[in-house]
Amino acid sequence: MMSVIFSSHNGGAVLPKMLESLTRTEAPVGGWKLIAIDNASTDDTRSILESYRDGLPLTILSEPVPSKNRSLNRGLEIAEGDFYVFCDDDVIVQEDWLVKWRAAADDHPEFELFAGSTVPHWPADAPKLRMKDMVISIAFGTNEQQKGGPCDSRCMFGTNMAIRASVFGTGVRFNENIGPNGSLAYPMGSETEFALRLAALGYKCWFADDARVRHIIRPKQMQIPAILLRGYRWGRGQAHMREQHHYSPSRLSRKNHLRWALYPLLMPFYDPDEAWARQWEWVADQGYEDGWRECQGLAPKWLQKQGPRLAHRFRH
Repeated sequence: MMSVIFSSHNGGAVLPKMLESLTRTEAPVGGWKLIAIDNASTDDTRSILESYRDGLPLTILSEPVPSKNRSLNRGLEIAEGDFYVFCDDDVIVQEDWLVKWRAAADDHPEFELFAGSTVPHWPADAPKLRMKDMVISIAFGTNEQQKGGPCDSRCMFGTNMAIRASVFGTGVRFNENIGPNGSLAYPMGSETEFALRLAALGYKCWFADDARVRHIIRPKQMQIPAILLRGYRWGRGQAHMREQHHYSPSRLSRKNHLRWALYPLLMPFYDPDEAWARQWEWVADQGYEDGWRECQGLAPKWLQKQGPRLAHRFRH
């Protein structure tokens, strides 16, 4: 028996595709249970979930406080079985998805943590992205380059991961102070923080490259300001996870201010690749500084109404 757990906040635009794919997935040996948490949705998320009660082994919970991790912790309260699989509301699963997860759990008993493969599901033809693989991974939540086998726990993405129930039996839970919470610029990395915490306790991670989902990429997520907002969120999350930055906080602050002063003058002269690399690094550093300030009880410095500060050429 295994439980599949996911949270949805205003997921009405993607939920039908995700749930429809789950109706086609082959049941694993021992059976499975699906736990969906409606997290403070104001759209038709609840009614969509209700419409799939007859076609899936579905239990629906409600969590009124906007917080993905708070919702997942609610789901853990009623989870059953020896193996818990986690995904998001914007994925399309393979027909053998659960069978592959069951095989991964049974074939690798020495591992407690499992990362699954997430590939992008583009709205049209795959765009020609002139970005480093790491940036694409952060921007679109994919890890398709990873090969099967033992891996760093950072390979665990919320789109597709699994953990043995025995791990949660020790009392560990998701950190409710990081991850999606209904705000524009939340600190990103809720699953990463959790995975790093478990790795520090000695748990080992296996990458199951044949347990695969497709991550639905919406057109608005491909817009440059949206991608750069992800970079800001990522940097903010790095600070919340106490990941070491190569600059001290005071030096990072000075560097951010210097870029703020100079980039309006210099950006028009950079070629497209260099301009993009500099802007991406700057938004990530803005996020890190604001995340560090937040951890000190201080207000963010760089966040504006629409997101981090961007050079003019990247605002549209």
